[in-house]
Amino acid sequence: MAFLDYVPGMRTGATGRNVVLGVVYVLLLPVLSTLAFVWVPVYVGINYNGIARDLSSVPGISPDGGWRTAVVAFVYVTVISLGPRIVGLLLGM
Repeated sequence: MAFLDYVPGMRTGATGRNVVLGVVYVLLLPVLSTLAFVWVPVYVGINYNGIARDLSSVPGISPDGGWRTAVVAFVYVTVISLGPRIVGLLLGM
């Protein structure tokens, strides 16, 4: 499966459209990263595009998705996103 199959709105052979969408996605990156706390668990929970199957080697992620998998994905996103800040607060930095 090509990279463009994973990116919403992009099409193989439509270079101009893909460039414009790429610029829009870069401009929306702060919003999208903030919403990652919502969309990552939802996508993993419903196994969108086989993402839960691809991440099933990570402890707690079931290849079929589901609520438990969505909660685990939320915990992973939270720890990855806020982990350095929490460690800094604990160490008094």
